[in-house]
Amino acid sequence: MTKAFLEIGGLFEDNWTGIGTVIASIAARALEDASIEWSFCYETLRIPSDRVRELLEQRSGLGSIALLASRVWESAEISPDEAAQAIGIYPNIKPMHRFFGHEASIVYDLSPILTPEFHSAANIGHFANRIRGDMESSDHVFCISQATLSDVKAYFQLPDDKVSIIEMGVAFDPADLSAGLTGLWGGTAEPYVAIVGTLEPRKNGALMFEYLAQNPSFASRYRIVFIGRDGWLEEKERLLELLGRSGVDPARVTFTGYVSDAEKLTLMLNSAFCVYPSRFEGYGLPVLEAAALGKVTVCSNSSSLPEVAPKASIFFDPLDVFEFAQAIRIAELRAAQTRSSQQALEEIIRRLEPLSWDRAYRPIADWVRTRA
Repeated sequence: MTKAFLEIGGLFEDNWTGIGTVIASIAARALEDASIEWSFCYETLRIPSDRVRELLEQRSGLGSIALLASRVWESAEISPDEAAQAIGIYPNIKPMHRFFGHEASIVYDLSPILTPEFHSAANIGHFANRIRGDMESSDHVFCISQATLSDVKAYFQLPDDKVSIIEMGVAFDPADLSAGLTGLWGGTAEPYVAIVGTLEPRKNGALMFEYLAQNPSFASRYRIVFIGRDGWLEEKERLLELLGRSGVDPARVTFTGYVSDAEKLTLMLNSAFCVYPSRFEGYGLPVLEAAALGKVTVCSNSSSLPEVAPKASIFFDPLDVFEFAQAIRIAELRAAQTRSSQQALEEIIRRLEPLSWDRAYRPIADWVRTRA
């Protein structure tokens, strides 16, 4: 049986966002796949499968430092001989190169290189110093969108047979979905729009405040809810300053900070529509999540975003506030169309079926099997 290791360092973050969600989804399917002898590791430390299950159940890496310390104490390192006979999958960064006999990596985007103005100098340097080595030491590179694949091929001159796409997926806990729908059926929430994503300059949240300064009446019809943790380059402070200059009542805008998957689901599900004004994305998972929930997204037409859910998106140029205003007006009209609660539940279930995270796992598993 083919032996493979999945490097799960990204799961040891206290709070999982996009990359953590991808790694968790792949790990969950690896645990169920009896056709491959999957093991898990953090760098060169072997992580037992039961500990991986615990991480997946708690949906967080909180408290994992003690786990890593215990693995070091137990001398749980993978031996070089064993690694040489195995396949290594790196779904985030590669902490080592050519440790396994065959290696593949996942690339989400080249944002620090292509849009350095949205990143700190330290992040740019870290990314630039490691990305070429990650590429050169990988037998195969999986990209999460056609846009990312095109960037990777253009910048690193990879041959066609060394790079391919894995599709992103959506999964909602049925209990969370039921709880979120309860709020929807009640219909008691004041209308609001949801803007999902880490607060960072690349996400382009400032466009909403530029729009509000020109269209203050929108804030009287809808609250604006930013859903996501604070990021870098003091973006939240900048947005608050723009809010203060917009002339809009600050009480009409909410910043939730980091929220759980269940809370995010409920907030998206009960919104009138979603807004995703990002200037650059390797994929844009919140757009796919919104589409699965039956929500329209006012969506930037930049980078990979037109690939994600074009039928559920109203596109605009992220540098053009006039186009943004037009998209908002169309979204308001579409949001006015209502459905019964039972129809909503049935439609969400129907939409979720073809969007399983199997779409991401299958190509990886197929590649692993070909290396045997």
